[in-house]
Amino acid sequence: MKRSVLFLLLTCLLLSASAQIPDKSWWTFSYPANRAPDSGLLSLRYLNEPLAGKNGFIRLSKDGNSFVNGKGLEIRFWASNGGSLASEFTDKQLDTLARFLASKGVNLVRYHGAINPRGKNTGINDADTKEITNIWRCVAAMKKHGIYTVISPFWPHNGHMGGWVPEEWGIEGYSGKDDLWAVMYFNDKLRQGYKSWVKQLYTTPNPYTGVALKDEPAVAIIQIENEDAVFFWTMGSIKPALAKMAGQQFSEWLKAKYGSLAAVKQRWGTASHKDDDFASGIIGLNHIYELTIPASPGVSERLKDQTEFYAHIQRTFYDDMAKYYREELGCKQIINGNNWRTASQSRLLDLERWTNSGVDVIAANKYFDPQHKGPNDGWRIEPGDHYGAPSALKNPADLPSNLKHVTGRPMMITESAWNLPNKYQTEGPLLMAAYGGLTGLDAFFWFCPTATTFATQLHFTWTKINGQHPMNRWSTSTPGETGMFPANALIHRLGYVKEGKAVAEQRSMNSMLDREVPSIFEEQSFDPNRDFIIGNKNNEGKSTLSPLTFLTGNVSTTYGSDKDTVAIYADQSKLIDTERSLIASVTAQHRLDYKNGIFILNTPKAKAVAGFLNTQKVFELGEVIISSDNEYATIELVSMDDKNISQSKKMLLQVGTIFRPTNWNEEPSAYSHNNKEVKGFKITNTGILPWLGMPAQGSVKIKNKHIDKAIQLDAAGYRVKDLNLKVTGDTVELILPADAYYILLE
Repeated sequence: MKRSVLFLLLTCLLLSASAQIPDKSWWTFSYPANRAPDSGLLSLRYLNEPLAGKNGFIRLSKDGNSFVNGKGLEIRFWASNGGSLASEFTDKQLDTLARFLASKGVNLVRYHGAINPRGKNTGINDADTKEITNIWRCVAAMKKHGIYTVISPFWPHNGHMGGWVPEEWGIEGYSGKDDLWAVMYFNDKLRQGYKSWVKQLYTTPNPYTGVALKDEPAVAIIQIENEDAVFFWTMGSIKPALAKMAGQQFSEWLKAKYGSLAAVKQRWGTASHKDDDFASGIIGLNHIYELTIPASPGVSERLKDQTEFYAHIQRTFYDDMAKYYREELGCKQIINGNNWRTASQSRLLDLERWTNSGVDVIAANKYFDPQHKGPNDGWRIEPGDHYGAPSALKNPADLPSNLKHVTGRPMMITESAWNLPNKYQTEGPLLMAAYGGLTGLDAFFWFCPTATTFATQLHFTWTKINGQHPMNRWSTSTPGETGMFPANALIHRLGYVKEGKAVAEQRSMNSMLDREVPSIFEEQSFDPNRDFIIGNKNNEGKSTLSPLTFLTGNVSTTYGSDKDTVAIYADQSKLIDTERSLIASVTAQHRLDYKNGIFILNTPKAKAVAGFLNTQKVFELGEVIISSDNEYATIELVSMDDKNISQSKKMLLQVGTIFRPTNWNEEPSAYSHNNKEVKGFKITNTGILPWLGMPAQGSVKIKNKHIDKAIQLDAAGYRVKDLNLKVTGDTVELILPADAYYILLE
């Protein structure tokens, strides 16, 4: 009995320790708002062109796998959402945002907007002129600071469209507060309306630059629309009128393929649907769920035809829309179709990507989930909410960069973040720069800034719950995310990480239409006790690759082969050690211990460690030794003059620990999330700003005979004070100050 009580007490103590509640030892994070954001000692504005597009339009490389600038040189984008802040900001505020982002290393911004008409008594061919004006303002403001723009003009979520789809639009079955999921793929009225909107956006001269956006090289990429797909769950909830319209189109497509509906009936045998009306030329659509599971023999041919029809409809839509942009509007930019997921990533995602591969760029939206649960967890954090406090370092299968790249197309993640209330935000930028470089990720967009610089107010002050204000869960204007941009923008944009191939897959159209599970797919679950490198079986008995393969190097897929094949470029059993929970990259520059949660990046120009460092304490990275007693921290040393660390005369030492609002409080608590029990935390106080930072504990030794000065900088990159630097021969050593954040070594 005593032993049980002691065990329970020790468990409670351990849980309490991991709560990481700020105390008097934590330092106060502040940003000097009175100083120019792009004039400090750390400003990375010089990495950008004087004006975005000065050298011409962004293009694809010769092999199509990456972007090149107007001079034909490869360019990678460290990117951010936030362009739509133009709808809230004055011209001066918008300029400050652009200057701030450029100083942190951002060279591409996404405007995620809605240029459709809003509200009652609007015609479907009208456009929201205010939104268009704000897009023009955004492009002009960003251009001045060398930042390109991606424009995403439409998302069929009703709230994003303005909260009202009036009957005057003439979309049968849709009015009031209806989402328009999948409507544009089948409904010509909405397609024509969309064309009218973007024609006004792209062909009217921008009053802020004098150049129509179709001729504006500062606009890097056109995104046709955001987060919509025929292969997602929303297809199962379309209105009856749209289902009838799609059924009519399905009928015409079947007749074109098989010659007659009689031939179709013979092919399908007894497979039927309650909405079938062959005499009237209407074919019922099976629910999207049936495309996510193995087909029974009686319906397999019918489901295959429906799958092919969906793929044809969506591919044709993107191809035709790209043709409209280029040939009718005269747009000179490269084009992306969409960025969404599917109802089954294993069975349908390759088809989804195939439908997008007729245009120039592939994209995805993919976040690292903080396992947040509460009554309003989609947008705010309230006292009484729960979260799991996961670290990607212990959950590597969930890393956003775990993507299959489509051969011949650049890959972008157009929305991502380590969303609040995640306490391990500082690992995010490093992991995306490190694994993005390894896998050849061309652009990574953080979602989403909420302020011109760092947010000074993250709480919704117009309401209170238990005497506290709820906190915004989507902001990246935090010391743990935007604050960690500089070192990682350097790593990503300057190519400090070597790209390496792990797996090259080829997929046949036949296997994709049969919805066969491929050898590797995104968002595959991982059980460290049961998963193996090669040979674990999926639910159809096929051998598949471990999802940890994504962390060893680039995984690519090519469509259109005669049969499915997989080429493995390195012995995965030597790269992934599930017994010791270790993953190494094919380039030997990355090492992840996912049991203890420690990541190491070791390249000639960038050295970094992240995670629960006090479990190892000392990290020898060639000419650099990093020591830390921190329960959790991210420590990076990056060359700023493009020389190896041992020869560099200017380096950035960047340190991020855990940041929490003042008065933040939480307690250990188990709760249910996605039908699983999670041992996490209950938030008892959402706190107030300013942020507080956990003190840094440790030191850095560097073998480099050129460095003799260490300057501590503030959050804007301005000098705070010189630090004591111990020089012994050709080695320098720096004890980290408790409030270490940016330190310039010269």
